[in-house]
Amino acid sequence: MRKAIHTRPLTISLTDADYERVRKITDDKNISMAEWFRDAAKMKLEQEEQGVGNND
Repeated sequence: MRKAIHTRPLTISLTDADYERVRKITDDKNISMAEWFRDAAKMKLEQEEQGVGNND
């Protein structure tokens, strides 16, 4: 049996406009919104680790 990779659910709220923008991107790329947000979170975490965009 496969072990689950993604085990923590997360709920977020978006404006209607942002939701539609993400929906269009994910529809065009034929990926789930969850996959898109995981990729976006991973990219932001990597930037934080490298100090990119840190205003501290």
